Amino acid sequence: MTLSRTVKAKAVPELFYDGGEIDVLWDNHDLAIDWYVTFMGWEVKRKELWWPDQRIQSGRMTHLGYGTWLNSVLTLQKLPFHYAERGSIDPHIRWCWRTKNLQKIHDHFIENGIRATDLYLAPDGKQYFDFWATAEGTPLTAEEDNTIRSKGFRPSCTRIGVRDLRVSGKWYQEFVGMNVHEDYIEDGYLVMSLSENYSDSRQSIWILEQLPSDVYTGKIDGTIRPLTLVKKRKDFFCYHQFLRDNGVECGDVGGHLEKGRVLFHFYDIDGNRFNVSHC
Repeated sequence: MTLSRTVKAKAVPELFYDGGEIDVLWDNHDLAIDWYVTFMGWEVKRKELWWPDQRIQSGRMTHLGYGTWLNSVLTLQKLPFHYAERGSIDPHIRWCWRTKNLQKIHDHFIENGIRATDLYLAPDGKQYFDFWATAEGTPLTAEEDNTIRSKGFRPSCTRIGVRDLRVSGKWYQEFVGMNVHEDYIEDGYLVMSLSENYSDSRQSIWILEQLPSDVYTGKIDGTIRPLTLVKKRKDFFCYHQFLRDNGVECGDVGGHLEKGRVLFHFYDIDGNRFNVSHC
């Protein structure tokens, strides 16, 4: 048993947190840009026409800073990576953004007709509220951080709801290469980390949280996609095969298989989607 775990660990390359993508319907792209600039204080850093997969008709991408991209594609078929479910159950993945004066921001959102939960304390003791951005209802989470001096939203952590913290913690160590940063399982959460692509010293934080026993768990392809990066192309394809060989459900590799950016996604034991890229 020990030997088996050792062999598996060698097959997992180092994954780096690399920002994320928000899938936006083609006709809503410009409206979404305006929404994030107005309500989250983000700035347009770069706009491109792009072809993320050879099977698309056209594509657009807009960088809003912090490694965050709005992506839209026109296609006649479901693509392995870029397909998103809409009008379904929200995923148990909360992509969190820090801001100051959380109550003030919450009130401003409500006054402007933006759907949001009440403020709540998460298991980590911090105050949050969930909200649904743009006309598409993209789920994001605001986190209070009154040390921020400027207005707007800054990157924070990714929270993932799971049924069993101990089992999922081991699973993420074994199949994603995450490290246990802080163990608060008795309090209902486990803080884990991956390296961050933006620097050599910072760690990205991923918090596993205990789900209530009566909630739905299963595969959900949401519109928010925190991304991880595998830096070596060979390692990327070997990792995809390793996951499949070990019974982890994966989507097919999408993108430009011969040369260029490639992506795939897989699901953890609770159906939470995890996204991997190489470029």
